Amino acid sequence: MIKDIRRFAVVAVVASVIGFFAPSPAYAAANLPYPSELGRWWLGSSYTGTGLQPMKNSSGQKIGEYELFVRHYHETEYSFELQVCVWDTLANGRGVIARVLLKYGTSSSYEVIKRKDGGGCTNTLYPSIGSPVWAVDVDHGETWSGTPYRYTGHFDRYAAYVNVNQRWPGFM
Repeated sequence: MIKDIRRFAVVAVVASVIGFFAPSPAYAAANLPYPSELGRWWLGSSYTGTGLQPMKNSSGQKIGEYELFVRHYHETEYSFELQVCVWDTLANGRGVIARVLLKYGTSSSYEVIKRKDGGGCTNTLYPSIGSPVWAVDVDHGETWSGTPYRYTGHFDRYAAYVNVNQRWPGFM
C-alpha cells in the first residue's frame, strides 16, 4: 500500500513538472509579437531562421530538409518577409514540397509559399494579411508523376516564445 502511494506521488510530481513546461493551448493562441523574427534564441541573437529541419513522409521516414526565415512587422496590415529553402535528401524519384502557411483566427490558414525541392531558396516574399497571425506552419509534402502535391501528415509549427529557455525555433 505504501509502495503504491509513493509511486502515485512520484508520478504526480513528474506530471506536474512536465505539465508546467509543456506548451499549452493558450501558448498557441498568443499572437506573434511585432516586430519579431523567427530564430533559435537559446543559441544567441544571431541564429535566425529554423536551421535545417527534417521533412518526413507518412511513415515518419526523413525525405528532405527545409530551412525557413521569417521576419514579422506591422504597418497598415500584419506584414512578413519570408524565405524558404527545400532539399530532397532521399532521392527516391519523388520530390519534396514545403508549404508555408500563416495561421490566424481560430483555425484559418493563409498559404504563402509552396516550394518544391531543387536545391535552392525562394526569393524573399512580402505577404500581408489583415488579421493578427499566431503561428507559421510548414506542411511536409511529396510530389511524383501525376501527383503535384500530397500532404504527408507531418507539419512544424512556429509560434511566439513564452520564455527564452525554450529549445525550439520561435518568434521573439
